[in-house]
Amino acid sequence: MIVDQKICLAPLVLALLLVGCAAPNPYVPPGNQSTINPLRIPVEPVLLNGSFSCTAYVQGGLPAITWRRIPFRQEGDRLTGLYTFKDSFGHQDSVLFNGTVTGGAARVLVTAVRADGSSNFTADMTGSPASMSGQMMLGTSQQAVRLCSLDLTTTR
Repeated sequence: MIVDQKICLAPLVLALLLVGCAAPNPYVPPGNQSTINPLRIPVEPVLLNGSFSCTAYVQGGLPAITWRRIPFRQEGDRLTGLYTFKDSFGHQDSVLFNGTVTGGAARVLVTAVRADGSSNFTADMTGSPASMSGQMMLGTSQQAVRLCSLDLTTTR
């Protein structure tokens, strides 16, 4: 009778060993803790107004740039804005502001594209979320032609 009990317990012991030695299931949270992916939680957007300004481009005889009340949207650490304007040559341009805000630091890449798809200018802005600065490059050139600043304020 003792032999029969040992034989009956063998499958149970083997099953317990397999469960105890198995790799953890990646779909079950460890320690019965609830796992929440912060990237999947909707973030309430923060609406901002931007002021973008650049010095004059002396070589090309182009005036300084000053744009106010550019609508921006911050969701988590992502910052985006879109502005349209007509340049001094009469071309319709779209300017995309795309960046990140991490703590007290911010970086925004500015890209202006004409309606025909050609590049007008780019700028790389860095600083605090409230005030950034950087240099503007015309077209696909990597030569700086203007100094620019971007200031953001929350909308009311």
